[in-house]
Amino acid sequence: MKRKQEEVFIQNLKDFKRSLYWLDKSLGKVRNMDINSSQDLSEEDLEKIEVLFSRFSRAVDMLINRILRGIDILELEDVGTKIDVVIRAEKRGFVESYETLIAMKDLRNELAHEYVGERLVSKFDEVREFSEKLTEIGNRVIEYGEKELLPKLRR
Repeated sequence: MKRKQEEVFIQNLKDFKRSLYWLDKSLGKVRNMDINSSQDLSEEDLEKIEVLFSRFSRAVDMLINRILRGIDILELEDVGTKIDVVIRAEKRGFVESYETLIAMKDLRNELAHEYVGERLVSKFDEVREFSEKLTEIGNRVIEYGEKELLPKLRR
């Protein structure tokens, strides 16, 4: 059973790395974009922003639901609720404040469950900023998983 959980975690890490790669690609396309209203945007710019929103949402889900939960499972923690998972992420030093992860998850939920439309402009800077932060957090988590957690499990 432990071996199967380890295999699932390794695959999830690979998927998460790929997700961060594509998130970074999207960030690169919009990083210097300065928008004041959605009328200022071309169809191509709107598509770039929507792709960023989608990739951000997917990466947040993967981080919290697969990677952080997977770490808890492999370290024999009582997984519990999502709040428990993100609090332990702070204790492990992945994030300065667990509230950052909660804010990311709330933003992800907002993006996923309602049409952003005209609010795209107001959410753009927030998604762009959180995407940068998510990449930093994600890289810390990946490093921990690959260099500390998995070697411990193989002993």
